[in-house]
Amino acid sequence: MQSIINSIVKNRNLIIYLFLSFVTFNYLYNNSSVHYSGFGKIGTYISGSTSSISSYINSYFNLRQENNKLIEENLELKKYESQFIDKSDTRDISESKIDKTISAKVILNSINKSKNIIVINKGELNGITKEMGVISSKGVVGIIKNITDNYSSIVSLLNTDLKINAILKNSSTIGSISWNGLDPRIVQLNDIPLSSSIKVGDTIVTGGMSFYFPKGIPIGRIEDYNNTSLEGYYSIDVSIFSDFSSLSNLYILQRTDDDEIKFLLNE
Repeated sequence: MQSIINSIVKNRNLIIYLFLSFVTFNYLYNNSSVHYSGFGKIGTYISGSTSSISSYINSYFNLRQENNKLIEENLELKKYESQFIDKSDTRDISESKIDKTISAKVILNSINKSKNIIVINKGELNGITKEMGVISSKGVVGIIKNITDNYSSIVSLLNTDLKINAILKNSSTIGSISWNGLDPRIVQLNDIPLSSSIKVGDTIVTGGMSFYFPKGIPIGRIEDYNNTSLEGYYSIDVSIFSDFSSLSNLYILQRTDDDEIKFLLNE
């Protein structure tokens, strides 16, 4: 059944054309001897109707695709919630937890600068504060920089000023993620010693050694690396999970322990 629906969606413009062609032919055939003088008006009417119907049907299918995308993203987000959002009263204070997430829409975004910034349609009135972590349904996106009542700016992961604590998921080897300003699909994993065992395809996640993100949120996977550095560390390229060229729905992480950690760091 799903394959039939997918086929209809893929060929919807052809189906619309054939249907309207049949209606037009049938009308002209049944009225061929009487309405020759009205063909011009009929053609104009049918042309306009075709455009309107086609536009309506395309809008319907586009909306359906957008809804399907939102459903998929919500399913991904529920995985985060089940892993990170703490619903109990007793917490291990050594573990960073997410209290809740705030959903937002991207209204401005760039990927072709060295210091890319994202703007979203939620701000202080929605509970957002500076330095909150931001994720998509795929993984890390950035950190809240500035806020107004109704909007916030995000320092994108594709910003050469940003550095995020990260680990190799399989070995918990600690490093940091940054971007060299070149390929918007690739970031760099730094500070991984040559003594560590790594391979292409290894997953990189947040390390939890900051108050921006809890441990374990996906970042990407190792795309390439070399061990020719004279400083004793790998040079590692990481293919990021989030597609920054098509960001739409984002989630801001609201943590219960932010104020406590910031207080300790500022002492």
